[in-house]
Amino acid sequence: MSRPSLPSSFARLITVAALAVWAAGAGATVAVAEAPSPQAQASADASKAAVHRSAANNDKEIRDYWTPARMRAAKKETVPPERHKAPAQLGSLGARSAPGAPGQHAVMPRSTVTLLSLSSSAVWTAHGQMPATTVGKLFFTEPDGDHECTASVIGSANRSLIWTAGHCVSDANGHWYSNWMFAPDYSDGSRPFGTWTWKNVSTPTGYLNGGDRDRDLAAIALWPRNGSNVADVTGWQGYKFNYGYDWNAYEFGYPYDTHPARSGITGQQLRWCVGQTWRPGIWPFQPSQQGIHCDQGHGASGGPWLDDLQLARGWGYLVGNVSYHPDDNSDEERSPHFGDAAVNVYNAEQGV
Repeated sequence: MSRPSLPSSFARLITVAALAVWAAGAGATVAVAEAPSPQAQASADASKAAVHRSAANNDKEIRDYWTPARMRAAKKETVPPERHKAPAQLGSLGARSAPGAPGQHAVMPRSTVTLLSLSSSAVWTAHGQMPATTVGKLFFTEPDGDHECTASVIGSANRSLIWTAGHCVSDANGHWYSNWMFAPDYSDGSRPFGTWTWKNVSTPTGYLNGGDRDRDLAAIALWPRNGSNVADVTGWQGYKFNYGYDWNAYEFGYPYDTHPARSGITGQQLRWCVGQTWRPGIWPFQPSQQGIHCDQGHGASGGPWLDDLQLARGWGYLVGNVSYHPDDNSDEERSPHFGDAAVNVYNAEQGV
């Protein structure tokens, strides 16, 4: 007859207690790791990366799908409701950053003019050079039809990564969109650098399964085109994760409207703002978000917020992306804070 076994949890408890007794008798100091609190664990779980992979190299199929007519007819993206608010990010993964750089074929900027504040977005006219070459339209398909957002090229080991908003890749209710195609330096139908199709996409689980706006961010790895990766052609922006909330940031996007409303906004032109960012709310009830005064509306979703963008070099540090306006009649715009969720999403796309 076999001896009955102890439950595994009880056996572990006896083992830990025995080790503690032995260490105390030996005069050693015992450090017992505490389990994370339920709130800390919930925050970590919501910041994990959810990953969606393409079943095969469907590059040609997606290119064939996106005819000029379909691109023109794509609808501006809207932000789904926040179904579940996850605990704030903890920053436990630490700060990390990397610089931007020009691509092999990128033209260096000719402009050196710098503004400190512009909240009523203006048309960006310096195309064919950084930073415009690193920003473009992102086309994709939802169950109700074709849509579009904005995305930007970010530095990565695979030279194939673009960054956008979580609501440009998922409905925030557990479902992924499809058919992503990126057109860098898009301008009024012109696609001077061609198009690049998706290979892999990630967004935080807290966004995929609840629409948590503190985690409204996403990264997409793209297939090479004609043997070249997108960043090698366009150049790329740097990034800063788990840093602060206060930046002097340029914002870029392709809006179809503005907040407050203005006329003449077509969605076919790259627009920009620049200004100081801040952490909204009143401590200790502040969300893990950043605010900026910029009137860009639908279509600019996912557009980059770039700190330390020196126009003479064409690159800065990605510190945010266009998420939503808390008030349609105000130019206050929000981005998720790039904390642990950004680190996890970025890392999920590095080996692709």
